[in-house]
Amino acid sequence: MRPSGRRARFLAAACLLAAGALAAPLRARAMSDEDAALVKKGENALYNCDYDGADALFGDALKERPADPVLALGAAVSAWWRMENDLSLPGSPEEKIFLSKIGNSIAVTKAARKTASGDDAAEDSLYLGAAYGLRGRWEASRKHWISAYFDGRRAYKYGRRAIARDPELYDAYLGLGAFDYYLATLSHLIRVLAFAGHGGKAKGLAELELASRKGRFSGDAAKLLLVGIEWTFEKKPENAWSLLDVLHERYPDSPLIDSMRLIGLFHLRDGEELKTQARAFLADVENKKPFYRPIDAAGAYYFLGVGEQLLGESEDALRHYRAGLALAPDGQRVRSLLWLAVGEAQDLLGRRDAAKDSYRQALRENPLWGVPRYARFLIKHPFRPGANPLPGRNDALQ
Repeated sequence: MRPSGRRARFLAAACLLAAGALAAPLRARAMSDEDAALVKKGENALYNCDYDGADALFGDALKERPADPVLALGAAVSAWWRMENDLSLPGSPEEKIFLSKIGNSIAVTKAARKTASGDDAAEDSLYLGAAYGLRGRWEASRKHWISAYFDGRRAYKYGRRAIARDPELYDAYLGLGAFDYYLATLSHLIRVLAFAGHGGKAKGLAELELASRKGRFSGDAAKLLLVGIEWTFEKKPENAWSLLDVLHERYPDSPLIDSMRLIGLFHLRDGEELKTQARAFLADVENKKPFYRPIDAAGAYYFLGVGEQLLGESEDALRHYRAGLALAPDGQRVRSLLWLAVGEAQDLLGRRDAAKDSYRQALRENPLWGVPRYARFLIKHPFRPGANPLPGRNDALQ
């Protein structure tokens, strides 16, 4: 039986401590200056989408020190970022590499904890919580709900244990804050039954803000999580844009941050600036700017079309959505999103039969985000001016 939307959100929340691993592997005072520099270099590579560079950095270091928990987690995090950014399908080589590396991270950290004490014991609890959370997040994405639930519980337990041993281990507040906030969006009964009443929006926001200010390696990841919260739950896109400005100043050449800014302009409903920035993003791809990939052009065309759709320029939007489809290879998940957008533009142009055909085609593609759910909704209910091109993943559709 498929879980309900609320249950799926809860089980996903159970794994959100994985977000604590999204920045880079974490280590605090016990880390040498050399290791700190290595971790920071790996973090910068990931935020700039240099996945080959991050893989080589952590992989080479791990060959010299295969029993080091921070390096094992770093290798797993790098594999996760690549898998996620490539929108890899179940059973893909990227997924198999990630599963191997996250399994190794858990095993290495468990072994290290047997002899750890003091700061190392706190930090190893943090690494183990992050690894379980990261694996749980993968399990939730593959709808392995029971496994995701138990890994989420393990992640929360080890994260809290790390804080209990060292209250100034601020990086731990990243995953804990995400968990506490998202859990608070669910019913009180589910919170009590599953996690003994943990959670709270104010508590989660305070923890995330603490990580964003004081986390040694988690500050930028905390900002990214706060961006998503401001968009989806708090409905404060201006706050999200302020955070994106900080991240853009820090990573001015990052395809990741540039794409986040396109989403931010959509949430601000600034169609003109969205068109301008989407064209600039497309130019970066066409000029082969480092770490911008050919598939990114399909995303640029999508956001160019969204900007036009916001401004009522439906014919132009339809043309650019089709241009994006022409660049997206068969099997690539972004095709489902582009077919959905084609249908929306056709609905706005009064071409209802063509629109329904496009929504059905979106359902035949490998799914991305909430596209299948929304496509089924739009087959029955025509897309209207002012509706969201793609509702938030947690929006309920009747």
